[in-house]
Amino acid sequence: MILERLDTPPPELEQRTGWAIKPQGACRGEVCVPLETPFDVRDLSRRLGMALVSDEKHGLSALGPQSDTREMAGAELPDITLPDRHGQDFALRSLLGRKVLVVAWASWCGCRSDLPGWRKLREELHPDGLEVVSVALDTDGSEAAGPWIDRAKSTHPALIDEAHRLDELLGVVNVPSGIWIDEDGVIVRPPEPAFPWRPRKPSDELVAQLPELSVEQLREAQKIRIEPERYVAALRDWVSRGRHSQYALAPDEVLARSRARDEEHSRAAACFELAQHLHRAGHPDDAVPWFREAHRLAPENWTYKRQAWALADPLQGPTKLYDSDWLSNVREIGPENYYPPLEL
Repeated sequence: MILERLDTPPPELEQRTGWAIKPQGACRGEVCVPLETPFDVRDLSRRLGMALVSDEKHGLSALGPQSDTREMAGAELPDITLPDRHGQDFALRSLLGRKVLVVAWASWCGCRSDLPGWRKLREELHPDGLEVVSVALDTDGSEAAGPWIDRAKSTHPALIDEAHRLDELLGVVNVPSGIWIDEDGVIVRPPEPAFPWRPRKPSDELVAQLPELSVEQLREAQKIRIEPERYVAALRDWVSRGRHSQYALAPDEVLARSRARDEEHSRAAACFELAQHLHRAGHPDDAVPWFREAHRLAPENWTYKRQAWALADPLQGPTKLYDSDWLSNVREIGPENYYPPLEL
């Protein structure tokens, strides 16, 4: 949450976290945590374990998500409303009564070329009760993601998450990621690598026209483990069999797969949100230190890194702004480790 003042409750607090400021303190459900009077965000930060970072130059602060919890607060789908390609708000919970596959992607990821694949899969499975929702994680919003949505001729809800809320609320750390939600709005599979098909190998003629960096990136990308056949087979089974599918997880299993969030990851989220805000506000140079700090605190979060790299260089190559880039990072960890194996 971006804050201009520290002496008033953040307007988005309850919507983003479930915590509401009441006379007895910060309350969520039956739990209330006493707060000092008068209200001070710094006190709220300490008591709830929400990291607070401040940018003195611009008079702004950012409050991160609660630490000492898991990235997903529960298996029930949070209240997530995002704009579509044309700026019209769409609530994911409006799809209650249908199975939903949420696909997180980005314009800075090769998975942008998978959008037609998701459209075709949706056309196949929609009559059986599945809706596909694609969500672009793009700081530059429709300007960046819109052309790819248009090119794919998407027939499903195609939303844009310029604040990367799926990172914070569902624990998305790389794209593409798929999340399965049942008819009751309960998540039955948390974020995991999701591909609708196996990409075609580019022709030699096309490769010959690419910059040298892109050729090297392509070589490494072809070594990355993806499992579209297994993923799509599991998805079809779930659409057909519902809760009886072996691939539909119980709520406790879903939460067990959600990563723990410590204070450093709460701070990383706050730094990343502040960086994005400064970038969109026309201060890209001032955003860089905050992006770098988010990278340092959460090095496993590829959405944090790739988004910042793409803003600096569309090819996500080496720049003077960052100590790392996509190609060197992938080589460092090994392309076979870029995505975790599917736990099906």
